[in-house]
Amino acid sequence: MRKLFIIILCTCFVAVAHAQIVIQFVPELQGRTTDGLLLAKFTNVFPDAKTVSIDITVTEKKSGRVVMITTAPFTLFPGINNIDRNAVSGASIRFAENNLARLLRQSGTFPEGDYDYCFQVYRQDKTSRGELLGEQCFDYLVEPLTPLFLIEPFNKEKICDKRPTFTWQPSLPAIPGSQYRLTLAEKRSGQVASEALVYNLPLINQSNILSPMLIFPPSAKELEEGKTYTWQVTVYKEGMILNRSEIWEFSIKCNDTPKVEPEDGYRNIEDLARGNYYIAQGKIKFAVYNAYEETNLQYSLFCLNKPDQAFKHLPKVKLKRGNNNIVIDLSDNEAFIDGYHYILTVRLPNNLEKKLRFTYKSAE
Repeated sequence: MRKLFIIILCTCFVAVAHAQIVIQFVPELQGRTTDGLLLAKFTNVFPDAKTVSIDITVTEKKSGRVVMITTAPFTLFPGINNIDRNAVSGASIRFAENNLARLLRQSGTFPEGDYDYCFQVYRQDKTSRGELLGEQCFDYLVEPLTPLFLIEPFNKEKICDKRPTFTWQPSLPAIPGSQYRLTLAEKRSGQVASEALVYNLPLINQSNILSPMLIFPPSAKELEEGKTYTWQVTVYKEGMILNRSEIWEFSIKCNDTPKVEPEDGYRNIEDLARGNYYIAQGKIKFAVYNAYEETNLQYSLFCLNKPDQAFKHLPKVKLKRGNNNIVIDLSDNEAFIDGYHYILTVRLPNNLEKKLRFTYKSAE
């Protein structure tokens, strides 16, 4: 009985010791790259500092082990710690012999897959590794992020609105808690768009944006006639950048007399797809030319205000050969909300896609 009691006591002591190092790792942010693995945080609940080394093992459920990282020894002080810089630079990385590992070695980014991330913290003596102080595993399904597309103002477009509204299509899948930052700067003579954003003082540098849209900030100075501006959107979470859009530019020009569209007119989809502002009074109306055989129009809709919204029972539209005046009647569909912003994506028979943004207004 005495021997059994000692075994149980030792087992409890080891379990308590393992609980003294707590690993903080956010796989949706840090589990997409090998560099991200080394951004995990470690809480040392021991009253004194510990010299440790850390093993990070990543496996994929179908392919098996993908990579194993072992840090150089470093000091883990009481409280929350990052992995020491010297421990990161001195870390050894061992890739497995499979396709996922080869792709990871080339790009530094984990391909699509169902991963397990396991962290083991060992006491490190001068000459050898000691006991296990903490261990924790995390799992996450890595899905490829779609590009973050800018929508309006359209690239190299000339507009007259000196306080424009900026819209973009978010990258998917959406990361809960992520936010956007929009940067706008003037592009001066002789500069390319990327130089303007890096070197010029930003006119707008708005962070903590929750939806894929920014109304021109009231505190910002309005844009000036004849000048060109560049803009870019970044999506981030907890200070870590998840994705960036391309850098687009547009100019302010108000000299041209605006075209007056007839009430029942049909604007060419090419014009609408350049980012021109469009209000759909219960219906989307546009003209398109089809050089192929008659078929059904292939199209989809995306809500900028509610990115996760699904649309059902959309009307079927016939696309005849030659010129087509298309009407997509949305007035009886309760999914469309007055004042909300939407993206219509049309796939033409030659597989070209045209995207246009519109604001929905209830038919009166």
